[in-house]
Formats: sequence, structure tokens, C-alpha cells
Amino acid sequence: MHGASMMAYRPSAQTIAPDMGFGGVRRGQESRTLAGQAVRCRDWIGLLATSGARRRRVTLTDVAAHASVSRATASLVLRESPLVAENTRQRVLASVEALGYVYNRGAASLRMRRTNTVGLVISGLANPFFADLTEGVEEELRPAGYVVLLANTFDDPVHQDTLIRSMMEHQIDGLLIVAAVDSESDFVAPLRDMGVPHMLATRRIRGVEGSYVGPDDDAGARLATQHLLDHGARQIAYFGGPEHGVARIDRVAGMAALLEENTLEPELTWTVPSRVSSSEGYALASKLLKRHPPPEAVICHSDAIAFGLMRALRDADVEIGSACRVIGYDDIEHAQAWSPSLTSVSVAARTMGRRAARMLVERIETRGAAPDESLVLRPSLVVRESCGCTVSPPG
Repeated sequence: MHGASMMAYRPSAQTIAPDMGFGGVRRGQESRTLAGQAVRCRDWIGLLATSGARRRRVTLTDVAAHASVSRATASLVLRESPLVAENTRQRVLASVEALGYVYNRGAASLRMRRTNTVGLVISGLANPFFADLTEGVEEELRPAGYVVLLANTFDDPVHQDTLIRSMMEHQIDGLLIVAAVDSESDFVAPLRDMGVPHMLATRRIRGVEGSYVGPDDDAGARLATQHLLDHGARQIAYFGGPEHGVARIDRVAGMAALLEENTLEPELTWTVPSRVSSSEGYALASKLLKRHPPPEAVICHSDAIAFGLMRALRDADVEIGSACRVIGYDDIEHAQAWSPSLTSVSVAARTMGRRAARMLVERIETRGAAPDESLVLRPSLVVRESCGCTVSPPG
């Protein structure tokens, strides 16, 4: 081949005499040598077995038990996660030292195979609430070394399925989902089947099991309703929101239950669904005002819808805060800058985003060791002028 000759393999010229074994050891001597090696091998096996009985290899479970924490928490400490409190971190490290545990970083890296990317799928970029939620998610994930891939479903379940598949193809480490309203109960099945850590935020979907972070919608509706009752309102409507959305259903139920306790009923003419936007709120309210007077008070599904309603009321020369009291939902930044300033149910979107991201990272870094959990945040009422209250200007 190209001038080089092929050399055939030939046995070594050295020969082995009939009475010689391998390595030049005579047959009888070979037997005694092998017997001696067998004795020594047996002794080593016994020594290793005795040593193993005396001291078992320390595991991460042992460290967790010694430090009185979960295995998931111990794992987070060893991976230098920022999610663990400093006193807990020190306790785990002390247990590592006391037990002599050795952390195999190479093996852990191979097991994790992380890309340091997290998907965030939301249902509408135009909704200011999701801007606050996204900022909260970013605030938590950035220090932990993750990049966020943001996608918008436009509240379309079919497009949502496409986005989830695309996120999985990009090998995301985990996925945080604000589900489309009409999502099927099995829409997270591909994530579950492939072992991709995921959780839902702000919106529950009936029949979907798993981790969730969101507001207590029943409590929020009751806060708003009670405040309007305290103002003397007796005609109270719930305005806007996706008809089949769990949040709207729970809030209307909470409002209706409190009204019933006060021998009242919801004002049904204005208790109508809508898409979540200022323009939708304005168009729907303008249409209703041409045929019906406004109720004494309205709880809006979102601040964005409330802005549209108040613009329509102003166009119709309806005094906001007296002829019609208005309460929004979400307490976005612009609520205090509106005129009149908007009273709103705060669900702390930024805080919710941070908590959701923190829970997701724990699932990513423990790869299934962390159990599913639900975190329901209690809302608060931020009182301003649109409900009829007098509020002093800030500063």
C-alpha cells in the first residue's frame, strides 16, 4: 500500500518446551504458583468484604438524614444552588464533613445534562400582568444561571401544544406555563412522559395534576365584593374574563356566595365574559351602555378590562366612584396613574413569578426528587379612588 509492504503476523521465534508453562515456569512449579496466588486472592476478597461490613459508603441520603433536611435540599447545597438558606447550607456542609461524604461532580454533571435554559409559555403578551410575572421569573432565574425562552400562545391550545413540543426539541431544562384557557387536561403529558420538570402558574386547568403557583381567586373576589358592600352597593356585577376560565368561574362563585350571605344576587346584565384587553373592555361596555344603565358597582376581571370600562363610562358621562364604583384585578403599575386611580385586587404578579421560578428550579436541580406541590397566594385589596374612596396623593 503506497510502497509499504504488508507484514504477516508470525509467532515469536521463542519456543515453549513441552514441560514448560507460560512465562517459562515448569509445570509443577506453575501449579504451586497458581495455588499460592489463589490463596492470596481469597485473602484479599475476605479483607474487602470485612472492610465493607465495617464501613458502608456514605450516600447523599445519609447526609440529608444527618442534617435533618430532605435529600432534595442536600442535593441543592452540593450543587451550590442559591435557593437554600445560609443556615441550612452550613448545616448540610457540616454533615458532609462529619460523615466524610465525597460528592462526585463528574457523575452529577452527566446525570443532569443541563442546557441552563427555561421555557416560559404565557397566554398573552399584551396583558400587562404577564409583564410583571415575567420580570419576577427573570429576577429569580438570572442569578441561578438560567436563560428564559419566552413564547406566547395567544390563548390558543393548539398553538400551545406546538410551542411545548418546540421547547422540548430545544432541550429546555424546565418549563413554566400559563395555560391557555381551553387547554385539555392531558396537554402536559409529553412533558411528563419525557421527564421534563414543569409547573403551571396563575391558571389552574381542571384535571391537570402537578405543581402550581397562583392566587386564591375566591378570596380575591370576596375582598372586592365586601369592600363594595361596605360602600352600600347592592347591584354588583363581575365584568369580563374568558367564559370557561377557572379564574373567572371561581371569582364569580366567590362573589355570588358573599352576596347570597347578604341576601343579594349578582347583577346579571353586566356579568358577561370577554377577552382580556382594554379595547375589549371598552367595546363591550360601550355596547351595554347603549341598552342598559351601569350597575352600582363592577368588579372587573383585570385592570386592563377596567381601563376600557372606565373609558366607556366617562364617554357616557357616568361618574366613576359614585354612580358606578369600579374595582380592577391584578394591580398593575398603571392602576395608580389612571384618573381616577383604580382600586384593584393585588395578586403580586412579580412575587408569584419569583416563587414559581424558585419551585421550578428546585425540580430541575433535583430531577424528580422534589414532590409536586401547590402554592396558593392570598391576594390583597389596594384601595384608591375608583371605588369611591378618597385617597391622599403619594408623598
